[in-house]
Amino acid sequence: MATFSFVTGNSYSSGNSSSPTTITQYSPAGSVVGSLTLSTTLGSQVRGLSFGSDGYLYATEVVGSGFNVVALNSSGAVHQTYTMPNVYAAGSVAFGGIAMDSQYIYVAAQNQLTRFTLGNSSSGVSIYTNNQIYDTNVLPNGNLLVASAYQIQEITTSGTVVRTITPSVSLGDVRGIQYAAATNKLYVTMLGYTGYQFQLMRLDATTGALEKNVSFNYADDLSLDLSGNLVVGSWTQAPEVFDQNLNLIRTLGTSPELFVTVDTLPVPEPGTALVGLALCGVGVLRRRRIV
Repeated sequence: MATFSFVTGNSYSSGNSSSPTTITQYSPAGSVVGSLTLSTTLGSQVRGLSFGSDGYLYATEVVGSGFNVVALNSSGAVHQTYTMPNVYAAGSVAFGGIAMDSQYIYVAAQNQLTRFTLGNSSSGVSIYTNNQIYDTNVLPNGNLLVASAYQIQEITTSGTVVRTITPSVSLGDVRGIQYAAATNKLYVTMLGYTGYQFQLMRLDATTGALEKNVSFNYADDLSLDLSGNLVVGSWTQAPEVFDQNLNLIRTLGTSPELFVTVDTLPVPEPGTALVGLALCGVGVLRRRRIV
């Protein structure tokens, strides 16, 4: 197995109950190509993952009665730690969904959405509350979508509610959301209820109309890859990749993983020496390394 690294187009996962502090890396074909196990002195469980525009991988970690967000470089070293000691992320295995923009880190855990200012490790503040908040997305207009157990709302970065998305089906134990800007579709996972359990759904993001749904046991976190395909984590089965019509394309690895993200950051232009090698016909695996 290759060494853990940041590779554009690769997927990353966490939330395996058998390896709670491990982040797993997958090739675009779905094979496991690397892994990183964080020190247990940092936290007892790794939850949500998100790549920042600064090139670091941000991970939510359960720590006692609270949580941290750690910024990791491609070698797994911790660049910075953001602390939130009094939000009980350990209360559900699905708490800890994370999203980022150029200024803030947002973490969904317990009954609140916590916002950190990038670069300020003690800046955590609650900007929004609801019943069991599990996931959040940054929208192209700068606002956020926030998923609680029974509601999806759009809010500003300071927590003001802009609108409530009301699907044409009832929501029950929502776990993950992912907005696809190119098509204005909203993908939602939920545990559901009797007669409508374990759903992965595609909604019109404006009207909330249900357009398609498939069953996926304990589906959880969601992410989009470079092709616009949907990567879906699960508590009981390996992550799976679907096209936007919810047709299954492939499975990632073999182990259940709740949280997923994709490295969609562009690869830096190679230096002169690397260009020279390429012109000479030497194949080079291009990786980003943050130090």
